[in-house]
Amino acid sequence: MFLNIIKSFSLKNKVSKLLSNLPVSHPGDSIYSIGIIFDGNISLNIDSIVEELLKHGIEEKQINVLIFKDKINKKDNFKFDAVSYKDINLSGVIINSKAEQFLNFQFDLLINYHDFEKAPLVYLSYMSKANFKVGFTSKDKKLNQFMINTNTNNYQLFVDELFKYLTILNKK
Repeated sequence: MFLNIIKSFSLKNKVSKLLSNLPVSHPGDSIYSIGIIFDGNISLNIDSIVEELLKHGIEEKQINVLIFKDKINKKDNFKFDAVSYKDINLSGVIINSKAEQFLNFQFDLLINYHDFEKAPLVYLSYMSKANFKVGFTSKDKKLNQFMINTNTNNYQLFVDELFKYLTILNKK
């Protein structure tokens, strides 16, 4: 527990330094691959979001999810790859090969489905090589190129608004 607090503080400092030098990314023309960084600590099930994406014509094979949970219990069973504080060392190095693979993949769209107060989630989002990042409205406006003003429990509105604006931006 105490180590997680130290890691969170360390990551928060690292993220604020990294975000101050964030390069401008240039999104591609269309969306073929979608990554989702999801907060496994919220009461919403990730399958609900994936189902909404499927309703909008996205194929399941195009969607890849990385779940962050503060602590993963042995009885936790995730359909998607999951990471926790123990998968990030004090210097911010990701020590989970599946998480590294996710972060190094150049998604056309990354959905940051989390509250921006959690340093590990912001750090994972920053480390992603995605072309276009979308998330919730937050204090820090540097990480996402597009933000939707709703809460994490209203996933249907989030996905509907996302696709509405992707159509306007000619990305869908």
